Amino acid sequence: MLLQEEINNLEQFDGKSRNQKVFSIYLDTSPEQGTKWKIELKNALKDLSDKTKSSDNHEEKNQAKDIINKVETEIQGAEPNLKRGLILFMTADETLKFEKHVNISIKTEFKWDTKPKLDQLKSLQQSYPYTGVLVLQQDKARVIETEIGTIVDEDYYTLDLDINDWREHSGPQGDDLTQGGAQRDEYKERVKANQERWFKSLVATIEKNAKKKGWHQLYLAGEKEEVEKLKTMFNHNIDQVTPSNILNLNATEIINKVMEE
Repeated sequence: MLLQEEINNLEQFDGKSRNQKVFSIYLDTSPEQGTKWKIELKNALKDLSDKTKSSDNHEEKNQAKDIINKVETEIQGAEPNLKRGLILFMTADETLKFEKHVNISIKTEFKWDTKPKLDQLKSLQQSYPYTGVLVLQQDKARVIETEIGTIVDEDYYTLDLDINDWREHSGPQGDDLTQGGAQRDEYKERVKANQERWFKSLVATIEKNAKKKGWHQLYLAGEKEEVEKLKTMFNHNIDQVTPSNILNLNATEIINKVMEE
């Protein structure tokens, strides 16, 4: 499910009619923060406990107590996988539970209310919209879809000389054409001679996906000469070019690299 659909669902949640309060958490867990986020979370949970202790609403007191325990358990379990930020919306009965681990900077905030606090999430969506990133390196390509610093989907393409076109597959493929010698040299020459036609074929596939999936932005990354040539073949606007051979990095590292540009 894409973020916009998730936001639409979150906007529909009405804790008042369900007699359920929502605890909204935006937590800056970036490495440079050290353990500061743990102190901020501990203080926020203590504030929630103190605030609801004086409430005349016994149901709210019980919900706050449950939420504090569940949030502590949830974040303790998630700690090894934390990136730069955590977004969590939760009710005590878990009829609402939304969790995102993001690799972008967020501002630490907490809110106890009948609705999830969505303003920062919407702002992040505007700053880091649904984007396709095409990473090219000679006869291989990867397409990574991302929004708000999270990986949505990923596809791999390899140039297949048997079918004279790009072949899509679900994971990285080993280079079976590295035997060297005349065979590899002949392969390279054939790729070079037909590069423009094969690039156009790849561009057609990417533009079709961009339209079908509704990407808001399109980034290119790869060897400078190749991506500059590829860029001229697109009808779709190219929002950013990263002239760097990063195909073999993991998807998160690639997203970090292109976002640094």
